[in-house]
Amino acid sequence: MSLSFGPRDDNTIRQGADDPTIEVRLLFGGGHSVALALPQGHPLLARLLAAVANNGGARSGTGEWFQLPMESGRASIAFAARGLIGMITDPALVLGEVATGETSLAAPASPAIAAAIAASAARGHRDVIRHSVVQLDGFLSEAEVSWLMALTFAAEHRFLPARLSSHRPDYRQSLMLSAPHDLWEFMTARIKGVMPDVMRRLNISGFAIGNIDCQITASVDGSYFKAHTDAGLDGPIKRQLTYVYYFNREPKAFAGGELRIYDDTLSHGKLSATDSFQVVEPRHNSIVFFQAAVMHEVMPVTVSSRQFRDARFTVNGWVERA
Repeated sequence: MSLSFGPRDDNTIRQGADDPTIEVRLLFGGGHSVALALPQGHPLLARLLAAVANNGGARSGTGEWFQLPMESGRASIAFAARGLIGMITDPALVLGEVATGETSLAAPASPAIAAAIAASAARGHRDVIRHSVVQLDGFLSEAEVSWLMALTFAAEHRFLPARLSSHRPDYRQSLMLSAPHDLWEFMTARIKGVMPDVMRRLNISGFAIGNIDCQITASVDGSYFKAHTDAGLDGPIKRQLTYVYYFNREPKAFAGGELRIYDDTLSHGKLSATDSFQVVEPRHNSIVFFQAAVMHEVMPVTVSSRQFRDARFTVNGWVERA
């Protein structure tokens, strides 16, 4: 039996999306076992290890339960922590007791997190981790921007309300169109061309680029997207980077729509979002890159004319690991 990693706490950011995967086999009484794969920094690892350690000690009466999705969420398995008698991990992990008595993973932070900590300290942000963000201005030529705007305006009737896998109606408001193939090919080539420089500036190790998702988003009057992470909730994490290319009519006819990139704190090997953030202005003809696992938010947009053509437009998506 195998399954993808368990649900995340919405208020917690895991270690960088480039963390190695840990193969785990959970051992239960009667010879039963379950296999799963988890990113190194995922807090479920610490919880499972804590359950194993506690069951062998004074706190064996813990009443904690686990419920993990299987088969891409179509099924799930639930079990009491006291029934978990052991774990096999590849690569090996070591239990380390922290000052509070909780069990944590004695594993180093990922290179991306270590770099973020060092960069934050160098910029004077010693109490929080401020993630690197790359914004490139003048990403397209004037002729290319005109082509993109004409394509977008001609497709106005094909835009649909953006959907979320959670189906929460109060979490996101905007219009979305999957990019036509010509636009996908064009943006994919441009993004691949800047990847070496972007990876260097984001302080992340290079990786083989897989699929690059591409969609057009129209942030019309009243649009927003509350704080979220793009790293994905089911299966192996493939989304490494989020990108957002901004374009709009000039002069700009909307207000708001800033991108907030939330800072984190590091505690027991995992990242927790804070209330502080850095702001990215939606500058026309600029593209922004940041790690997909980082919590971010799109602030409300106001379009006084209520006209589609005056909206805040983006071509956005994710760069996946091959």
